[in-house]
Amino acid sequence: MIRPDFYAVLGVAPAASAEEIRQAYYQLARQHHPDAGASDADAERFKIINEAYRVLSTPQLRVAYDNALLMMGQHQANQTSQSGRARPVDSAPLTRTQTTAPVMPSVFPSLGLQVTLGQQRILPLREMTRCYLLTELGPLSEPAIIDPQPLDLALLVDRSSSMRGAKIFEAIRALQSILDQLHMDDLLTIVLFDDFAEVIADGETPRGRPGIEEALKGVMVRGSTELAKGLETTLDRLAAHRSHSRAASLVLLTDGHTYGDEQRCLELAAKAREIGVSITTLGLGVDWNRSLLDRLAAISGGSANYVQQPADLTEHFEAVVRRLRATLALSIRQTFEPAPGVRITRATRVSPDIAQAFSVPTGQLSLDTGSSDPLTVELGALAGRPDLETAAVLWETLLDPRQITTNHQGAYQVGRLHATYISTQHNHQVERLGQEIAIPVNTGGATEPFNDDVRLALQIVTAYRCQAQADTLAQTGKPAEAQAQLDTAALRLRNAGSPDLAAQAQQAAQTLSGALAKNDMQNDMQVVEEMLRVRYGTKNLGLFHRLRQSAKHKP
Repeated sequence: MIRPDFYAVLGVAPAASAEEIRQAYYQLARQHHPDAGASDADAERFKIINEAYRVLSTPQLRVAYDNALLMMGQHQANQTSQSGRARPVDSAPLTRTQTTAPVMPSVFPSLGLQVTLGQQRILPLREMTRCYLLTELGPLSEPAIIDPQPLDLALLVDRSSSMRGAKIFEAIRALQSILDQLHMDDLLTIVLFDDFAEVIADGETPRGRPGIEEALKGVMVRGSTELAKGLETTLDRLAAHRSHSRAASLVLLTDGHTYGDEQRCLELAAKAREIGVSITTLGLGVDWNRSLLDRLAAISGGSANYVQQPADLTEHFEAVVRRLRATLALSIRQTFEPAPGVRITRATRVSPDIAQAFSVPTGQLSLDTGSSDPLTVELGALAGRPDLETAAVLWETLLDPRQITTNHQGAYQVGRLHATYISTQHNHQVERLGQEIAIPVNTGGATEPFNDDVRLALQIVTAYRCQAQADTLAQTGKPAEAQAQLDTAALRLRNAGSPDLAAQAQQAAQTLSGALAKNDMQNDMQVVEEMLRVRYGTKNLGLFHRLRQSAKHKP
């Protein structure tokens, strides 16, 4: 497959700013848009222009694109990028007389499964033994050019009475900012909810922007928070025009609690998962149901986020769109089938963000006995920087020496790992991968060291669990226990190589201690804000991959 040189298509230098790229795109799009009565040749050029803009306007994609240019020996591109000068021959924009543009090959990364054992070999089993596995789905090589994805984006926004003032103002401003991010083949759905759901946009393209903007001008807060009604309405709209040719996601913003319909919300999250829609939840302020929003995201393969201030909403909304553009795979699932004598005691999603694993259907695991049944973990999309990231799961298992079997090489049979995903780069086909897992036996008598990547995953996952537990304990009137959990989280983060987050966790513990001494837990907003900031910082910042890359580059 070949593609045009995107900088040449837009007529900009490789060092062009984001604003220069945007202006060049809009000028060319108006000239070659099919609705302007252009010829068939213009229509084809318009598709190329659109593709070029999608890649170069998305920071993650542009970095991958530039890296691929260098990898494939584009020395002229390298030199002009360093100097900031435009290409002398090929930088003119497309004209009606220009029939071709410089071309370069596309490089689409193949995805593979990688299984990392906590210990490369284990001693012969004499008793029940705990074993950790880190399983990852990701590109086999890098860098890569990733085709940006058209979006089927739904925005579900709380407009109940608690959103009055700056909250609803900034929410509307964030919705308006998304209109600036839309491309011609995107679809946008906007639903506002209180105890009633109102559809503002239903699968609209950018052509519907004037009507959307007019509708947003009349938005007013009212009523109470009934989340299930909003979720159901939004998913029904998405299902009506769902196509796997677009990256589908539902972004939910709320600042409060829904009452009496939590179970229905979880059922709707499962429905979203089945139709291939991930849910990204944004909790605004400090008074929202963390447990529910985390579960909605985890069940559907999305992510849960904390928004501290209303003014931060636009940044959060735009970040979601940027990540969705850079989607390499959709609807990723990893399924672990334990072998006889092996039980799964816990499974935790490590990346794209940290989340409890929910089986399909939701499974209940006991840390004492575990489960011998297969467990499926929803991982959503591989997006953002998928040429550097993976979709990863940390599995904790128990091995029973009385039942476990060995293969012909004498290694313990642990089970089989399956992965399925929809490839956005290969005609949205469903791809399947599988791998047998076995642990060699160490007959030499020495204990093997613990793998660094598995240790890192375990450290940050444990830190996150401690932070989540601290939040729950603080809410239920147990601040001393919450402080102890935060201290443990700080220690784990420091051991993982993240001194900044460790310091935040320690500061939250100290603030909590001060509030406890003053007996002012009910009114100390700073306590909750600091706890949420470090909790969702640990959960959502791509911490595992960032710390792993940092460790590899240490002298």
